[in-house]
Amino acid sequence: MRIAGYIKTSLIEWPGKISSVIFVQGCNFRCPFCHNADLVADLKRGLTLKPEKEIFADLASRKGWVETVVVTGGEPTLQKDLVKFLKALKELKLLIAIHTNGTNPKVIKRLLKEKLLDFIAMDLKGDLENYEKYTKVQCKMYNLQKSIELIIKSGVEYEFRTTVVPGLHDIKNLICLAEQIKFLVQSSKFKVQSCRWFLQQFRPMNCFDKKYLQIKPYSKEEMETILRSVKEIVPETYLRGV
Repeated sequence: MRIAGYIKTSLIEWPGKISSVIFVQGCNFRCPFCHNADLVADLKRGLTLKPEKEIFADLASRKGWVETVVVTGGEPTLQKDLVKFLKALKELKLLIAIHTNGTNPKVIKRLLKEKLLDFIAMDLKGDLENYEKYTKVQCKMYNLQKSIELIIKSGVEYEFRTTVVPGLHDIKNLICLAEQIKFLVQSSKFKVQSCRWFLQQFRPMNCFDKKYLQIKPYSKEEMETILRSVKEIVPETYLRGV
């Protein structure tokens, strides 16, 4: 595992639980607004990978206090040793979450089949018709849709998340995304009526594209206006970070 960061204690990554957070290095997206810029590409910015043994030793020493481990990034499903790593975490009797961009449904399917996940958060970067606008790379929409299907049908606690960035996102394209979510959820494959979707306020910090450091986030009032519009389509939509 290419582990580039480790937070011993967090109260925000998994709502309602005390978590340790593992940040893996490497991502197949190049979202300009990404706030983990140092984790996106290869190690070109002086990052030092952290030994797995040190992390497992720390987790074992705090067993009974830390309840969960969140594996985020970067993109965890790109890690070749992910299954082995999560199995080792399970041996510590920890609950496990991953944050993913949904581009590797085969990996997600295996993790679910082997019961290695207790929570999944998937980023939806923007409306599916214009995804390259948000990711700056080509992306197979089938893979994203398959991941959404797997997650919703998994029985595992989950959420979908979209970071709302002025200049990239507006009411029009977020309504479009909401309609796409509604269609996927209510299609014959799912047998559920809704899903949990969080609209996250953009923070101009450590962005992959430095120009985004100058972008002013939407105000609370603007975010609430957007929320009201999409909530009519996806009722279980919430704001985060405002």
